[in-house]
Amino acid sequence: MARTHDAQAALVALARHADMILDAHLNNGNRLRETSENRAILETLEHHRLVWRYRDDDDPDPNLNKDLIHLLIHITGAQRRRWASEQIQDLWGALEELFKDYHEAKRLGAYADKERLESTIKEHLNIIIEDIRSATETYVGYLNSGFSYVTDLELRMRENERAISRAGKLNALFDSFNIRELADQAGNDPFLRRLLRKHLPAALEEGRKNLVYALHQLRLMLVRMREDQRLSKLVGGFEEYFANTPGFIPSIANLDLDYCPPRLNITSVFHIDGQPDIYDPSDEEALIAMAEAVRTSKTSEPITQETERAESISNDREGAVELNDNDPMDLLAERLVLHIVYGNIGNKEIRALDVFNASGLIGDAATWLHTIESELAALPGEDRECVDVSYHTHPHLTYPDNISIHDMTLRQANVGSAI
Repeated sequence: MARTHDAQAALVALARHADMILDAHLNNGNRLRETSENRAILETLEHHRLVWRYRDDDDPDPNLNKDLIHLLIHITGAQRRRWASEQIQDLWGALEELFKDYHEAKRLGAYADKERLESTIKEHLNIIIEDIRSATETYVGYLNSGFSYVTDLELRMRENERAISRAGKLNALFDSFNIRELADQAGNDPFLRRLLRKHLPAALEEGRKNLVYALHQLRLMLVRMREDQRLSKLVGGFEEYFANTPGFIPSIANLDLDYCPPRLNITSVFHIDGQPDIYDPSDEEALIAMAEAVRTSKTSEPITQETERAESISNDREGAVELNDNDPMDLLAERLVLHIVYGNIGNKEIRALDVFNASGLIGDAATWLHTIESELAALPGEDRECVDVSYHTHPHLTYPDNISIHDMTLRQANVGSAI
């Protein structure tokens, strides 16, 4: 009675915790994750010898018992799906022998044997169709799990490659079922024609479509795994080198290049300024201070400029006349450029900022220099070749590798040297 009671208690424990056990078998490589919530459950399963673990192992998660795993494999049909392609091959060979016996029994008029062979052929063919569906379902399961039960990336890639290899063999097996050969096997017999020209081709077509889709997705998954492995090695290499080399600062000189242009390796260390993160609550005070500073800062008064002249623009569609005020800075830049192109200045040079300061216009130097650049860019090709420009620069205070332009010198090309 004690043995019966223990067996019943073990079965009750399996039924009560069936979801967790099935999840461990199907999705976690037959391992149960130990947490504070399920520690009592694991003790119960250990009491019935349904799980085991090494007490001195670094990994405390227990494993399902081998006999329990065999029971789960039988229940879920995983073993049959795994070896479905081999079973299909063997069953089809046996089925071809049954076809020969069927034709012979029909020729001899042995109706009892004919009926017995019809039943056996139906059974074998149903098993083949079921195995075809089960075999393709295996690869759909791979896609759903993503081989997540394998923790190491290298081993996961190997498992993916093995699945692709098995899928390729199964696809070759499907291709071996030739529709014309199936029709020859059926001949004019109504029984065989219904099985071999209707039911089996439909199952093969469905299985082939599912297998091709799964094979394509497995290859894409393998490509992603290889890219993840490459990036993981790259990041790991950087992390290891930084950890083992204190004070290391990356430079392009560290790259293993056959030839590196000298201009690419003259940059200084990039200056980094900390900025508040608007999504980080710890930076909220810094953001408040910045916002208050913006509110209290004085805004510059709007610049008012007198317009020099107004041009009338005629709207051809409506016949209306509008007045368009020209920007005095644009007019001054246009006059300066035309004076350089067509004026008789000889070998004289003109500084852009001197012209701007003498004009009395209100504005900043950067806008003035950009305006001159725009006027030069708008010149026709022949006129643009008549102007030489020299730029006066100085290095940026924070980023010395960046050059800032603070003035321009313009001259006629036929009397000065171009820069």
